[in-house]
Amino acid sequence: MTARRLLSALAVGLTASVAVVAAQPKPAKKPPARPAAKGPKGPLAPAKDGDTPATTGAKTPAGGAKATAGAATGGASATGAAGAAMPAGSEGSTVQMTEDPPPKDITGTAENPDAPRTAVDAETPAVATVAPPPARTGYPIEEVLRPITLPPNTSEVSLAPHAQVSPYAGSTALRARYGITPRVQLGLTYVLGGIFDDPSTLESKQGFHPGKALGLDVTYMLQDWVGVKLGVPLYISPLAVSLALGAPIKFRFGDKLALGGLDDLLNIKLDRFAPTFYQELQNATNANDTMTNTIKSAGELRVSVFGVYQYESDLAIIARTGIQMEDFATGKTDGCPGECLTTFIHAGFSYSPRRYIDLGLSIGFDDLAHGGSFAPAGFLAFRI
Repeated sequence: MTARRLLSALAVGLTASVAVVAAQPKPAKKPPARPAAKGPKGPLAPAKDGDTPATTGAKTPAGGAKATAGAATGGASATGAAGAAMPAGSEGSTVQMTEDPPPKDITGTAENPDAPRTAVDAETPAVATVAPPPARTGYPIEEVLRPITLPPNTSEVSLAPHAQVSPYAGSTALRARYGITPRVQLGLTYVLGGIFDDPSTLESKQGFHPGKALGLDVTYMLQDWVGVKLGVPLYISPLAVSLALGAPIKFRFGDKLALGGLDDLLNIKLDRFAPTFYQELQNATNANDTMTNTIKSAGELRVSVFGVYQYESDLAIIARTGIQMEDFATGKTDGCPGECLTTFIHAGFSYSPRRYIDLGLSIGFDDLAHGGSFAPAGFLAFRI
């Protein structure tokens, strides 16, 4: 009886155990591991059929639907609403997109110019920075670039000797200029003397004669290319006075060429005759004629033009030509000994070894109608 009850109890327990075991669910097969999706430093793995947004690096759609990864992992549910990130590299985890860190040198002060350039930089041409040319100061050494008047507080002293071959007559003028303002210049000219045959004596003899002509002038520069000049030439004994007018002009064409003229346009007699600073023989002849009450010229009109070619910075080639009308006439009158209209031409060079010194030499004719008027001339100027 006892053995029968024991067997019945064992049978019931065994049956209950089998029923409990049978009720337990079977574990699902684990899918093969996939490579973890790469972050913002590299491309994401291409999506495949069955992949969830978490495995492709995309964010979970808004709305917070629960993840269904439990079917693949044995029934485990997702750990948060949509957009919650799982640890990178785990199965079915959401990859959080991270932003690049800010540049170390956000202001660009530590930029390396030798660093490799990107494709965008390569397409953008580099802009070269060109420094402006240095501003010119003082009086230019180039003859072409020199203004009509001297700069303020600048002085210049010059000598201009010249001679006519036949009949021989030489003369030398001393000239001083001073720049008062950038536009106003004061000038003083004195004829030192000349070598010629004195017309007041019957003896034909060449000799040196001190000069008696001097004058004061003022030049005002209206524009960079034009000015006005007013002067009063005087002859000391006998006293003679005239009024000299000029309109100096100078047009510059770049750094190599300049054209100008009209700097000694008119010389009008005010008393006895009109003194000149070019040839002392002419002054001596006019002074001697006043003793015999000979009718003299009322003055002269001189239309001259010049050209300057700057061959080198310190060497310029200069040419001047023009016409001179004595007694303001084109024919023969009592005011001039021969033809009143003459044509002159001279050409030479100016050499400036320093900014403060000029050396010049020229040759030409004072009257193209007479070969004896061939007249070489020199020039020396010093500035302080």
